[in-house]
Amino acid sequence: MKKLNATQIKVIAIIAMTIDHIAYAFVPAGTILHYLMHLVGKTTAPIMCFFLAEGFRHTHDKKKYLSRLLSFAVISQPVYYVFVMKAVPDNLFQFLTNMNIMFTLSLGFISLLILTNKKLSKTAKCVLTAFTVSLGQFGDWGYIIPVWTIIFFFFNKDYKKMAVAFIAATVIILPICFLRFFDSFASFSFNYGSLLTLIPIYLYNGKRDKNSSTPLKKKINRWFFYVYYPLHMIVLIIIAQI
Repeated sequence: MKKLNATQIKVIAIIAMTIDHIAYAFVPAGTILHYLMHLVGKTTAPIMCFFLAEGFRHTHDKKKYLSRLLSFAVISQPVYYVFVMKAVPDNLFQFLTNMNIMFTLSLGFISLLILTNKKLSKTAKCVLTAFTVSLGQFGDWGYIIPVWTIIFFFFNKDYKKMAVAFIAATVIILPICFLRFFDSFASFSFNYGSLLTLIPIYLYNGKRDKNSSTPLKKKINRWFFYVYYPLHMIVLIIIAQI
């Protein structure tokens, strides 16, 4: 029986993200703890993609939704760059070719806008989507973010097909994007922790938190997950300097 609402799964995602980033900032690479923390942390990105697809489906204002994503991509970028690179950028090109996940999530959203546009031909949709997905190479998690988002959107009514497509895309694309950055496949393999995302998705009851019914609670619920992203990196950067 499905028991988890949207807010509960999003909380799982931010906890996993925090664990992942703590491992990145403070736990020595190559240790079992480092591996396990990243294994858990890799569930965050696909959960974000899942709820991005859900948000696209249910939002009444897609322009405002995209604007919110892009705004936080811009706000988060300096913090993300310093957190990941541990230095300020030497030049603008370096800064713009190492974008945060809000940027790649925006590409996922734009891909859905293209694919659901009834005015575009199939050829135009394919070309524009391919171009949009290709821009993912400049952002966190790369091409896989818009691909996951597309899968979650179009297979939302069939969990089995969604799971098969998600697993296939993950197993194939992740090594293409990231294996070259690791010494071995074993050291890379924690990225497949993203497959664990299928568990909370399976348990999703399709509902939001019943306690978030008032306008104020809805706003807090909506903005908290955006604000937390840059905020927790700022905290980790400060702690690392102490």
